[in-house]
Amino acid sequence: MSHDTLAPELPEGDRSGQRWTWAVGGVLLLAAVLRLYQLDRTSLWYDEAVSWFQSKDTLADLFTRVASDNYPPLHNLMLWAVMRLGVDSETALRLPSGLCGILAVWLLYLLGKTVFSRASGLLAASLLALSPFHIWYSTEARMYSVFAATGLLYLLGLALLLKPEGTRHPTGATVLAATGGALFLYSHVYAPFSIAGAAGLLCVLLLLRLMARADKGFEPRPLRPLLLSLLATALAGAAFLPWLAVLISRAQHVVGGGFWIAYPDLGFLTVMVRDMAGSETVFLILAALTAASLLPGGNRVIGTDTRLVLAAYAIAPWLLAYLVSVTLRPILFDRYLITTWPVLLLLASAGAERLLRKPGLILLLAGVPALTIAPLKHTLTEKLRPEWRPIAQTYLQERVGEAPILLHKPFAAPALEYYVKDRAVPVLIETADEIPENFTAPEVWLLICHSGKSEMQSMIDAVPAGYREAGHWHHFGWGASGLTLIRYAAVNAEENLR
Repeated sequence: MSHDTLAPELPEGDRSGQRWTWAVGGVLLLAAVLRLYQLDRTSLWYDEAVSWFQSKDTLADLFTRVASDNYPPLHNLMLWAVMRLGVDSETALRLPSGLCGILAVWLLYLLGKTVFSRASGLLAASLLALSPFHIWYSTEARMYSVFAATGLLYLLGLALLLKPEGTRHPTGATVLAATGGALFLYSHVYAPFSIAGAAGLLCVLLLLRLMARADKGFEPRPLRPLLLSLLATALAGAAFLPWLAVLISRAQHVVGGGFWIAYPDLGFLTVMVRDMAGSETVFLILAALTAASLLPGGNRVIGTDTRLVLAAYAIAPWLLAYLVSVTLRPILFDRYLITTWPVLLLLASAGAERLLRKPGLILLLAGVPALTIAPLKHTLTEKLRPEWRPIAQTYLQERVGEAPILLHKPFAAPALEYYVKDRAVPVLIETADEIPENFTAPEVWLLICHSGKSEMQSMIDAVPAGYREAGHWHHFGWGASGLTLIRYAAVNAEENLR
């Protein structure tokens, strides 16, 4: 008897299901490799070190420190849990972000399968897995990949509630949407923008549904999915109320005191979409396909309400943040829009399938990675963050005795403190006028965080005449900005230092 005779033959549906499972597994494996390999390739930078500092002590310290910043505490709580295990390496601190990046890829597939088709979901998940923008922020010890993943969890709950044929588990879907929405709101200050877009669209759909019911010429459609979706969103909002007052206070501070983000003129917006999509061409293609996915009609109407909710969720942050930026203070920035990016990829994938069926999916899958291969390579192998690790290593290895290090710009203190730990205590310098009074030891190190050559030169010019440069390191730079470490030795003591 042959082996073929002994092996049971799987029904065609089972074989098809297995192929989809293998395909999704392959995409998730790809996403994992791109996000988890060499998590410690770059140093922690300013913002990551701030997250470490805010989360390294007690829970009370965590909430106090985060309350004085501009975002909610969910990601910090994740870092706090990691550090309670006794690890705070660069890899350990970035691991929650990497895992949430992988989770987002899987959730995007599930969302696409629920609203459109398995093909659209798989394509969108593949594009997200290969997205340089999403990969970069999935390898950063900040809240951005958590923000994207929790937003998709919220949308998946809504999609299950809004399925045209209904869901067999409305209570579970409501809990999923409410839980995902609450986690989403606690992940980033931009979450209310997306929530407002989705909730506003749900209210419009409910109003239209009620008006249609009043017109006897239209067949009434069920209200329960919309009501449950709004209930889940309201529950998420209620869970967020304890932190809302904190964010309102911080928002007043930002509006009154300014923020570091530039005004969103055309040049700024062009750079922003290039950083997100990899190129302006890719962004325009995706935008056109997104619009195609929202066109009325077609040979099947699947997830019409949900498609509109997805679009409102994704577009609202762009519009609302832009309005705030041009009327009050600039707050529009690419990484704050990371939660919209997976949804735009999904809508674009659905648009490609709608226009060209299978050829459209294949063209999009081949075309987008081909157009973004250079940014992907740069992200994985060349893109840098400020090099605090070699800066600290140079100082600790080269200093004589307990030679002090002066740090220009106190906001950068957590980054230096992370790498020197208890082996040194940086002296914080806000202006060049404070430099002379701190040059009292035979050897003094000066670390300048500068935004241009003139700023760096002003610090160097303030060094007392009795000291001369004995070492100079420039480990990082964005244009004229960067980190410059200089060792100074007292002229009358230089001969005795070694």
